[in-house]
Amino acid sequence: MDKKQQINEYMNILAEGNYFNGSVLAANKGEVILNKGYGLSSYQYAIENTSITKFRIGSLTKSFTAAAVLLLHQQGRLNLSDKINAYINNFPSEAGVTIHHLLSHSSGVADFTFSPEYWEKYMRLPTSLKQSVDWIKIRPLQFQPGKDMQYSNAGYLLLTALIENVSGLPYEQFLLENIFKPLQLKNTGIDDGRKIVKDLASGHSVWEEVINAEYIDMSIPQGAYGMYSTAEDLYKWTEVLRNGVLLNKSMTSKMFTASYGGYGYGWFISGDQETARHSGDINGFTNELLMNFKEGLTIIVLSNINITPADKICEDISQIILNKEVRMPESFAPAAGHIPWRILIGEYTSNELYSAVHWENNKLFVTMPKKYGALYKYQIKPFTLADGKAIFKSDFVYEVFAFDLKGHFLEFVDVYGKTHILKKQAAL
Repeated sequence: MDKKQQINEYMNILAEGNYFNGSVLAANKGEVILNKGYGLSSYQYAIENTSITKFRIGSLTKSFTAAAVLLLHQQGRLNLSDKINAYINNFPSEAGVTIHHLLSHSSGVADFTFSPEYWEKYMRLPTSLKQSVDWIKIRPLQFQPGKDMQYSNAGYLLLTALIENVSGLPYEQFLLENIFKPLQLKNTGIDDGRKIVKDLASGHSVWEEVINAEYIDMSIPQGAYGMYSTAEDLYKWTEVLRNGVLLNKSMTSKMFTASYGGYGYGWFISGDQETARHSGDINGFTNELLMNFKEGLTIIVLSNINITPADKICEDISQIILNKEVRMPESFAPAAGHIPWRILIGEYTSNELYSAVHWENNKLFVTMPKKYGALYKYQIKPFTLADGKAIFKSDFVYEVFAFDLKGHFLEFVDVYGKTHILKKQAAL
């Protein structure tokens, strides 16, 4: 089986098993191997995902913001070593935060998106860029600039304001005139949540079934995590960056050179500068983009169900292309017959995980934390009874649950293939 067939088989099994919903593009050495949409763009209106469906891309936005700053440096309109108080009024000069610090997440600027208040209240409220910047300015730094690395969406909002102040244009207009139009990225833009974006997918989450994601007011994210795009446009973007079409050699090198914590400018860098990648999460969407410079491959995974392990899918596809061993998903049909559900329900814990197993409406559900500790409740379906265990496979995520039929423990194999043993603590 060649790489193209193997990747298609991998994705088809995921899609048919309800483990993937979104769009994927895989390319190797300039050849697009896969470019396809799976599942639904809108569950409410039963609209299918395609290769040209637009997705909110979350923090993949940062590569565009970083490129805009580097372009301004290339044009001689700023210097990366400049302190940002030269461009943002009343930013504390004694802090010593430079543009480089913001780009590389080494500024110490506090990130509001990590605060409970953001998730409980502020993400739902219209907020101007000025209001966000004013909030950031009065918060104390988390560490001395240049001495550590802490991922900060707030830092990239400061860069958004810097771009506007230096260029004299709104952030969106600057990107439109200097990046989107010249590079023909016709399906990429800033999502303010109010204008109609044709073919934009809806964001979903999971609680027993697919539900609408929590609302976020899109006036907030801007140059930190506020863009939309397609897999095809993102592939064009990676080719532009890879081939030095927009930025000169010096600026391209800076973008893809790791600083503190393995972060360049808008990208996580690894493998002695061999790979650049980034995830992008925003309410109802999860994405992963990987570029391997040495092997000439690009993988883009965009999903509009936020429980999806886009990073795992991205990594697996890259490993297939590189002829490395991959744990292929398997198709399965739920087993018929008696389910010993009374023995299985309860709370299970380990040092790493918590799981609650419920029996409702003749279905078995599990509640578990996933990325960022967010809880999801999803169905697990009986696969087989064997060797004193009841084995289940989950919906939405490719996981395996093996329950001890004596009711003492749960053996859980997560989506990454890691096995966890959880002891039963209490019945529900």
